[in-house]
Amino acid sequence: MSRRTLLATAACALSLFSAPAFAETIRLVQDEAYAPYMTKDGKRPTGIWAEVITEALTRVEGDYDVVLEAVPWSRAVNLVESGQAHGLVGTYHKPDSRPWIGTYSVAPFTENVSVYCRDGVAEADWSYPQDFKGLTFGNNAGFGTPGPEFFDLVASGLISLQEAPTTDLNLKKLAAGRIDCYVQEQLTAQIAMGALGLSGITQVLDTSVEDSMIGFRGSWQGTEAEGFAADLDRALTAMMADGTIDQIIAAAVDG
Repeated sequence: MSRRTLLATAACALSLFSAPAFAETIRLVQDEAYAPYMTKDGKRPTGIWAEVITEALTRVEGDYDVVLEAVPWSRAVNLVESGQAHGLVGTYHKPDSRPWIGTYSVAPFTENVSVYCRDGVAEADWSYPQDFKGLTFGNNAGFGTPGPEFFDLVASGLISLQEAPTTDLNLKKLAAGRIDCYVQEQLTAQIAMGALGLSGITQVLDTSVEDSMIGFRGSWQGTEAEGFAADLDRALTAMMADGTIDQIIAAAVDG
């Protein structure tokens, strides 16, 4: 059977396969500034997730017209929530904050999340997030990474929150003393700190281990939706079993 996928932003598309049987274009959206998992090169989506999706779509059994776009994370969330896109790539399981996600893919990998603070601000034996009351945190706009209890403390005024578009900007603010702490995935934070040459930042404690998945909006129903989700899960599961996922991650980290 013929298969096609497009790796694209709204302004740029690259056709990899021939025309599909289904008429509807399946639109997947990822972050553009979350290295090494989700990035972009010019207008082309890149990173671990883009590599995983590209390979998975060569293995699916059905004929689907798929577009992957890289945009700011807050926009990616909005596009799926508002029904303008079908799947949010790289989401964690957030049923309370993202109730509009109806189905999650299998998780091809997990992410380890930690609290990073300015040196001397926090202690490793603190309880997260309760012991961090009174501090100012940074967060990537639209990220639910800090968790629901954290955001409850923000809503109560017990923790101050400043959001910035990217990991780099948040880490720069942290190093400059403009915020006290920042919750982020370990590999993402470590790569960014190394690339930026930042110092004066301590990885204080781990907060969670999160499955990274594709979340499909609940309003997308029908034969194509069910078929694509099932076909993609089978492809991702096979890639996990044969070591392809591990190879993609290793290449991204070593590169």
